[in-house]
Amino acid sequence: MKSTILSFLAIAGLVAAAAQTDLPKQPIYIYLYARVTDHVNLGITEDRIHRVLSTVEKYRGAHPNAHVTATILFSGAVSEALARRNPQTHIVDFVKGYVQRGVIEVGYDGSDEPTYVTRPFVDFNETSDPERRWVLRRAAEEKILGEGRDPLTGAEEPGKEGGLKKMQQVFGEAACITGVTNLMKTGPGGLYRATTRPRVVDEGPKPAKMPPGLMPEVGGDSEAVALIRAINSKAIMFGLPDTNPANIPGFRGARSGFSELVSPVPETSPELYWQDNVLRSSEASSELVRLVHAYGGVEPMQKLTEKADRTKVHVVHVELGDEQNYVQAEFVKGLEYPALQYAYNHPGSPELPANALRPKGDVDAAFANEEALLTWVTEKFLPANTGSRFVSSMDLSHMVAPATGFPVSMDGLKSALADFVKAWGNDNYAPPLFRADGHYLSRAELFQVMADALAEFHKTGKFPQAVRVVQVYGPVRLLTGHGPNIGEVSVEKVATLCADIAPGLHDQTPGEVPKNAIPIGITIDGVLLNPAQFLRLMAGAILNPAPEAKLNIRMTYEFIAVGQLLPRTRPDPDDGFIWTLKPAQLAGYKF
Repeated sequence: MKSTILSFLAIAGLVAAAAQTDLPKQPIYIYLYARVTDHVNLGITEDRIHRVLSTVEKYRGAHPNAHVTATILFSGAVSEALARRNPQTHIVDFVKGYVQRGVIEVGYDGSDEPTYVTRPFVDFNETSDPERRWVLRRAAEEKILGEGRDPLTGAEEPGKEGGLKKMQQVFGEAACITGVTNLMKTGPGGLYRATTRPRVVDEGPKPAKMPPGLMPEVGGDSEAVALIRAINSKAIMFGLPDTNPANIPGFRGARSGFSELVSPVPETSPELYWQDNVLRSSEASSELVRLVHAYGGVEPMQKLTEKADRTKVHVVHVELGDEQNYVQAEFVKGLEYPALQYAYNHPGSPELPANALRPKGDVDAAFANEEALLTWVTEKFLPANTGSRFVSSMDLSHMVAPATGFPVSMDGLKSALADFVKAWGNDNYAPPLFRADGHYLSRAELFQVMADALAEFHKTGKFPQAVRVVQVYGPVRLLTGHGPNIGEVSVEKVATLCADIAPGLHDQTPGEVPKNAIPIGITIDGVLLNPAQFLRLMAGAILNPAPEAKLNIRMTYEFIAVGQLLPRTRPDPDDGFIWTLKPAQLAGYKF
């Protein structure tokens, strides 16, 4: 597996090396956001909100062409706490006023919901069956997204709503969602080795701690997406994080390689990609383009913009109003950072002690650094870089072409398949990306399009003029082997099977697992093939559609480069979501 990943990294390097340095400079979009999740130290929380929102409005008014805006991410617990204080402080009304004036958008961050130890988790020692694990993950994520919990102990409070549901009740529909992460219970005999350092990061302050035997799931979240889309159909989600959330070996190199692969042409960005039909916006894409903490002032942002590869569009995440503006450096380095870790460790006296707090002069200085950064961006960088500007979550959603819902012509599909199959050759791994008629298709979408085309061929003897791309999930379970490498089947049998498979790919009715998922396996002439093998047969059938023509069964792995490079902690059989990965294409959106 290691050699395979290294070869994929080499492919990504070739993609990067092929970038044409004589291309015009592409814009840099600045994505401002703030995480507001401390439901215990509410004086600090409200001060952060007031400072951040008033600053954003100040710069928005002074520089209208820059379109200064920010996404403010709230947890369910802090939303409930602020709603209780609203009659006295009017803090919720204050935030909603900024939303109504178009200054900010609101979003959801579930990473700090109470508590780091008691939040729902999935015990993978219970079952080795991926379909069962899908159901278990869905049940845990349903609690994270909607269950009310005691703010200090995390104990379930029946009949009380929390999470994303509570956040949207208080502040309105979320424009961005992040932090909806399952915890995995590991242990001897389980799918994962237990670790006493599940959240060691590469550098900087340590995120919240978890006890040995619990590890955050990284990479896939198909079960959460299915739940989120039932209550929010528009929000984007965060993609790759800036720090290594689960001590994943090779995290940074894999992140860089993945980001290169999903930005193959100038109208794509290393920080944007599609997964499970949801637009993802990454905090970091390389060693250089990483999350910028505004309290650091101008220098980090200036260095990034000067050295970034300007042959590609970049979306740079800048975090405003960080908690570190308020707490001593020694506290940040300690074992009880962030503030909610201290609260959860000391439920009897949860507020930060006085010796953990910075004096007001230091807090003011940190926010002055943030204003210095915004001043430099608005007065120096943006005027000198045509097309660069600030973007909101909904701006990002609108600036990319839709993931699905568009037609692919049969002529365009055949032409692209011819090149695809030629590049595939005798390899066991398919090429990483597929593009037809100017649209990238995920592997799941390519499967769906070809199945629909061959189903029509089976019914009428002719291919349709075009096939519409629809939302589909990857396989609920990946067959990790390469499958058989012997035998042949007729085009007619492949088309007949497609007529049986295609209707299910359009079935979006609820179920324990998605009905519109790529099949786990396909049996033909008594031989079980994985869906990648069948995809190869479908490509051959479309390129040579004589019903009696014979197609060789070839061994083929379901994994592709973008899936191998995406940092993840799930076991391989549970990684069907990789079939939904693809670049996000910028569509010339006019702001």
